[in-house]
Amino acid sequence: MSKQQVKLKHWPFKDGERVQLIWISSPFSHDKKIMNHAYFRAKGRTEKLLVDWGTLPALAIQHYYMNGDVSKSIAPEGTREIEMTIYPSAVGYFEKEWSIYGTSDKDMSRSFIVSFNNKNYILPLIEVVRSILAPNRFLLYRLFETNSFPQYFLEQTDANKIHLDFSSLYHRKYTKDSFLFQLIWLLSNQGLRKVFENVAYSFINTGIVKFDWLFPEPITIKAIVKPSLNGGTILRITNVKNKQIPYNEISFSHPEIVQTERSGEAKKYTLHRKSSNRSNQNELTLDEAVEGATDNFDLIEMNNQVHEYIKLPKVTKIRRNSNKQRDFEDETTKKHFVNDQGIRATSDVGGSKVVRGLENESLYDIQVQGELGEFINVLKVLDNYPEVQSVKLIQGRLKEFSDTKRFVYLRDGVKERKYVIAEIELFPNNVVSVIEAEREDRALSTLICFFNNQQGNRYYYQQILSGLIESNGTWDKERLQFLKTDFLTLRHGKNDIQHRARLILSKLC
Repeated sequence: MSKQQVKLKHWPFKDGERVQLIWISSPFSHDKKIMNHAYFRAKGRTEKLLVDWGTLPALAIQHYYMNGDVSKSIAPEGTREIEMTIYPSAVGYFEKEWSIYGTSDKDMSRSFIVSFNNKNYILPLIEVVRSILAPNRFLLYRLFETNSFPQYFLEQTDANKIHLDFSSLYHRKYTKDSFLFQLIWLLSNQGLRKVFENVAYSFINTGIVKFDWLFPEPITIKAIVKPSLNGGTILRITNVKNKQIPYNEISFSHPEIVQTERSGEAKKYTLHRKSSNRSNQNELTLDEAVEGATDNFDLIEMNNQVHEYIKLPKVTKIRRNSNKQRDFEDETTKKHFVNDQGIRATSDVGGSKVVRGLENESLYDIQVQGELGEFINVLKVLDNYPEVQSVKLIQGRLKEFSDTKRFVYLRDGVKERKYVIAEIELFPNNVVSVIEAEREDRALSTLICFFNNQQGNRYYYQQILSGLIESNGTWDKERLQFLKTDFLTLRHGKNDIQHRARLILSKLC
């Protein structure tokens, strides 16, 4: 990544011009995403750019950038790197209203005042977030979700070992050791974890990211500092040292980490990326209008920081399923070509994007053919029964929940397998969810779910459909039981739509 330029799309300055980042705004919700403003200044002109919250790891305050490339920055003159230990008793919180130079905008400056060697250093709260609390995109976005960790993994601990069972919503790239160590350090440090989990509650209630310094142990850092007579301002933390993980072993499992069995068979399908930006294939453009994270792309994240641990635990992968590895292509291999426009996003990766996609639609507006079209016709009959108050639909493709599993495609390996979820409201105010996926000659039953909490049903849908994919086309009953969901399955049979509608209704009431 160090040789690849990553440029902001709407860069308003001239090529070759050194531009200073003078302010990073507080985060805010915008167009269903978490965003912030970055203020850049050059030659007496300040410009405000809207960027995804996930771009934060590349933004270093008072540093210089050129040509909109945020993959590297230049420290201002007069700075120096120092090492300091931050003791909990030597930290105070400070905030004041700030006028952003060259604009009429105002923001709240939030910082910690750190005493070290009889001097006081200003440590911006936003720098604590990006360098200590959440130094990668996964953690950055979990800051804004309450009690969200169980969506991504389950924890099991004993005296010397911790095991994490990751769900398909947790991107496999975050199972690399560097990310695992950061996650375990956060989970095992109760003071740090309390800070992290309280951020979401504060943000939801006040729209503000703010927290006290509750780290119980001293933290040693190296940082780029702009010195002053009384101390200085910490512009960027480059190294977090002496981090303690209280386990000898970390084990984990993930749906995409499987036992591989080599096969002499040819690949069934391959994915080939075609670059439409051949003039400069080492250049990527960040576009805040792109919805959701793109591919396996990550910006700088932990590459511009060093995190050191007193003792590194052993890491063990638990491989539970098996998968054939096909090493070659032949004339039967179907090739899929994807145009690469060189456009990337640093917005969320994982469950949040899926939740935004699960939107209700009118029963009578949906046009679906084939098996799911028959299911829609059954629902239209069901909607006419007096016991039914309304029927709302959610439709989509299983590829929303996995990019790697074969089951998300139909038998031809090209068409994406679709699903429909019907939320059926019965009198009096009782809602039941009926889930149907394209079967294509499979013995896949209709799933009927009775959720205790309809407010959380989007999360349940993610888990259920992810389980269907991981189980290669069977409903994951163990996962449903873990979700404490009452459910039943219903075979399709060969009866007409009137009979199927009556049968479904008899199961709902």
